[in-house]
Amino acid sequence: MTCALPDPLLSFRSLLERRGYAADAVDRRVEMARRILRAIDPADTSDRGYRLAVDQVVGSLADPAAAARYQQVAREFFPCFVDAGRRLPLKSEAVPVRPEAIAVPLPPHQGLDDLIRQALAMKTTPVETQALKGYDAWLKREGLERSARERRLAIARLLLLGMRPLKADGRHYRALIERLLALFTRDETRSYFLGVAREFHPYLLPRSHDP
Repeated sequence: MTCALPDPLLSFRSLLERRGYAADAVDRRVEMARRILRAIDPADTSDRGYRLAVDQVVGSLADPAAAARYQQVAREFFPCFVDAGRRLPLKSEAVPVRPEAIAVPLPPHQGLDDLIRQALAMKTTPVETQALKGYDAWLKREGLERSARERRLAIARLLLLGMRPLKADGRHYRALIERLLALFTRDETRSYFLGVAREFHPYLLPRSHDP
């Protein structure tokens, strides 16, 4: 399959959809490709410039698994970048306009740290507890130490807190992720948050397949 559209991100999205990726997986890969584009020097869009941008993004990630995912996406996205004339999106194109905005109410808070404190202190429901236990069991199987698991579980609890007033489906989960992502100010912590949100999704919404 080729990448035929003039916009590399739209082309990549079309390619992934034709390959049968689920909607949330498409969104994640397109966002990763967008981050690679943002790292490219506009004065050097050569193969070397692309590799340098990928190295820069991968080098900022503390999680080896996340780094490997970015490298895979970089390989998949590269033909779309080339076929689109190595075009970098304009600033106005950085965030796609969504036809339907979903309101995401968060508890009153004084920043991200305050929200996380609230999430850690909240009493979880049986369904929430089951989701956390399932995620924690998977993290143990992946070999993560207790401190690393606790950091991820704190983010998982933050996601649970944010989902409480929302419909339990993929669209609202993605809207919550976008809302919370704005509270993370560093690329490294944003990538970490996105990684946890992706890992926790099957435990929070085990049967969610909506677009």
